Amino acid sequence: MTDLGAKVLGITGGIASGKSAVATCFVNWGAFLVDADQIAHEILAPDSPGLAAVQAQFGPAYLRADGSLDRAKLGQLVFSEPQALAQLNQLTQPRIRAAITAAIARGRESGAPLVVAEIPLLIEENYQTLCDGILVADLPEALQLARVQQRDGLTKVAAQARLAAQIGRTQRLATADFILDTSQDLATLTANFQRFVRSAAFQSWLRS
Repeated sequence: MTDLGAKVLGITGGIASGKSAVATCFVNWGAFLVDADQIAHEILAPDSPGLAAVQAQFGPAYLRADGSLDRAKLGQLVFSEPQALAQLNQLTQPRIRAAITAAIARGRESGAPLVVAEIPLLIEENYQTLCDGILVADLPEALQLARVQQRDGLTKVAAQARLAAQIGRTQRLATADFILDTSQDLATLTANFQRFVRSAAFQSWLRS
């Protein structure tokens, strides 16, 4: 990355790994947040070109009566059929990437001490090129599976399919410049975060 404005720290992790909690810690610390999930929702908002493209590919059955995307129904399809997931990514990822790139540029110029880009598919979609470093929110896979089931009301099989759609924990950790344990409660995460941002390793990276 070029030395232009604030550094960019990509935050990633598997589904239900606590990425958003980590991102919130950074925002409270003073960072500028780029939220890929929020951007993805905006890309598929009612009457948007992105939603029109999804409707053309998958049909009107995946829209609600009010014209919004039925995310749960589409999720059931794409996480059970890899080809459908690939088709969805082909339609949406270029739009999402353009919006994330623009948001990062705004963040670099914002005057914030750091830009954090929370991107679930950071590794899968090669967003490393937009980041100066990568932090992985990490927890054991068994706990991750339980959190997915509880959060989304999924069966174990459905939750396993969602995990299988992303790269594995070992591969993700191999890309990390920093790792933050997200396996415990929010109070513990907050304390761990405070130690992390004060650490010599993070401070050295931030100032380099």
